[in-house]
Amino acid sequence: MGELAIKSPTLFKSENSKSTLEKFEKTLTEELIIGICSPIGSLKEKVLENLKYKIETDYQYEEVKILKLSEFIEEYEFTEEEKNEIPKVRTNASAIFSEYYNKINKGNIIRKHNNNERLAEYAVKKIHVDRVAKTKEQKGLKDQNPKSTDYESRRVCYIIDSIKTKEELYLLRKIYSENFYLISVFSSLEDRKANLKTKNFKNTEIEEIIEIDDRQNYKYGQNVRDVFVEGDLFIRVSKGNIPKIDHKISRFLHLVFETSIITPTIEEIAMYNAKAAAGNSACLSRQVGACIVDDKENVLSIGWNDVPKYGGNLYTSNTENDQRCFNHEFCSNDFQKSKVVDNIVESILNDEEFEELKKSSNIEFRLKEKIIKNTKVKDLIEFSRSVHAEMHAIIQGALTTGDKLIGSRLFCTTYPCHNCARHIIAAGIKEVYYIEPYVKSLCLTLHEDAMSEKEDSNNKVKILIFDGVSPNRYLSFFTNFAERKNNGKLVKKDLKTAKPKSSKSLQALSTLEEQAVITLES
Repeated sequence: MGELAIKSPTLFKSENSKSTLEKFEKTLTEELIIGICSPIGSLKEKVLENLKYKIETDYQYEEVKILKLSEFIEEYEFTEEEKNEIPKVRTNASAIFSEYYNKINKGNIIRKHNNNERLAEYAVKKIHVDRVAKTKEQKGLKDQNPKSTDYESRRVCYIIDSIKTKEELYLLRKIYSENFYLISVFSSLEDRKANLKTKNFKNTEIEEIIEIDDRQNYKYGQNVRDVFVEGDLFIRVSKGNIPKIDHKISRFLHLVFETSIITPTIEEIAMYNAKAAAGNSACLSRQVGACIVDDKENVLSIGWNDVPKYGGNLYTSNTENDQRCFNHEFCSNDFQKSKVVDNIVESILNDEEFEELKKSSNIEFRLKEKIIKNTKVKDLIEFSRSVHAEMHAIIQGALTTGDKLIGSRLFCTTYPCHNCARHIIAAGIKEVYYIEPYVKSLCLTLHEDAMSEKEDSNNKVKILIFDGVSPNRYLSFFTNFAERKNNGKLVKKDLKTAKPKSSKSLQALSTLEEQAVITLES
């Protein structure tokens, strides 16, 4: 009772005067976690150097650490069984090919016997252990671990190089959420091959390692292609545009810290429009959106993939008697492909020369399975009922803007198919930008005379990877969170003390990290 009397009501009130929101704000961290994803051979080194330099110099971060996920492979203790599963490199392989091939396959074995995010768990553990050690030092703790309330914000950045599976990416996003950004770095195939050549890969090994790195068709293999498209920022790097990296990184950091008023480029506006249009699609295969802009940076039209309706345009949610595929509960393209396979199998089994085949058990099913899996039948796209997004945008543009399509640029969420390619060329569109690859496309095979993926190409339609802020981050990056003016004057922030515009509570973050550490230690 006496102890309670000592503490006056006024003092007690002052200790608790902060609101819940103020208390929460105090727990937010300035730590940044930046993931890197890039196809093998891409010129990412310049991006990493510039990013590290600017965060340390311009924003005065105490430390910027680059964590290479491939280095955690060496920390893993392989069992004898696991060692025996690692594929052997051929004897005539170059030293550099053997090194890369070994690391890729060791990573696959680790994922096979654990989980697909295992290497990212090592990175999370490293970040957590660093923070625990620093907090112990600051708080004078020796034998006891810090409580969640002991952690204080640090101006520290971790760059994770490089993310190879979607599970690695999802784990990092779920733990670090507002503090995590993925930068996808891309160089043209020509530049990537040249870069790998300088690393002493043999000519015959270059295409092989590029294919292995891109995507492996088993659940524990790396999958750079699918991770890449999830980027928050896309940076296209070529030997010719290396000087532009400085501006791209500065702009990105201004958006992260909200230290300058940055507005979207016409390219970012167009791709955001394309992504938004994709949401209109009810296609069972994939949602695709497209946007066309003219040479004066005006949006001419948007389009998405869906089934056309009588009278013009496509079915929408407001259309009566909606006849899209989902209402029929099957994909017309897959259904018709299945009929093609049935026809092939039937023709084989009805041929007298293959009479012996009929005696094999379950031969019809086995033949269908082999044909669908191992032949180009699986790549057929012409049986779809949907108008493709690019075609929809071209049709709408032709109806409303006429010859303004000539010399225009098309932005599409997915690389164009060869059916759309011929119409893109005929419409007079000069450039196409995309995010998601489309391996079925035969654009360059069928239209090598009129299309090119080279940035410096002339007299051909250029098909280039998109460069800029991802449409997924468009609103969070370009929506201002803080006041832009004070007493009518522009508010200027000091880069050296500026905090990221979006952040996460350290108390939540440390708890989530511990789950990854527990998984590793178990």
